[in-house]
Amino acid sequence: MHDVAVQKKEIASDDGKLKVRTSGFWVKKTDLNKQAALQAGNKGSDMYVMVFTDPKSTVGNMSLAQHHQLTRDRMLQKMENSSATQPSSLTIDGHPALQDELSGKEQRADLVFLHTTVDEGDAYQQILAWTTKPRWPKQNQELREATNTFRAEK
Repeated sequence: MHDVAVQKKEIASDDGKLKVRTSGFWVKKTDLNKQAALQAGNKGSDMYVMVFTDPKSTVGNMSLAQHHQLTRDRMLQKMENSSATQPSSLTIDGHPALQDELSGKEQRADLVFLHTTVDEGDAYQQILAWTTKPRWPKQNQELREATNTFRAEK
């Protein structure tokens, strides 16, 4: 079992352009959200990641901060008793990104989302990695690692 946990595995979108690296326990998913370009999960540990692509041509003249705030607000509105941390700046795959933690109750489950927006030049990539609130302290590092390995090819 230890070897599978240590072994890294690349999971790609159907078109092969979007990728994340995870532990060997993760698998590609198709049932999390129809709009997600990439979906992966580790059901045994209740950890999931999804990537949504918003071409800049469809979102108008929006900055990275504005796009991140918009998607953040939408998610917070969907959850009960929602809260969020302040966004922090980071770089993913050489691109500027913003990241925060959103938590709340959705469909009777207390969840914590690592919410990341990457400015890829001609598109914003929204990466949502999440688990249940009780599992967050132990699993947030693995979710951050999966998010930080995100790559998009043209």
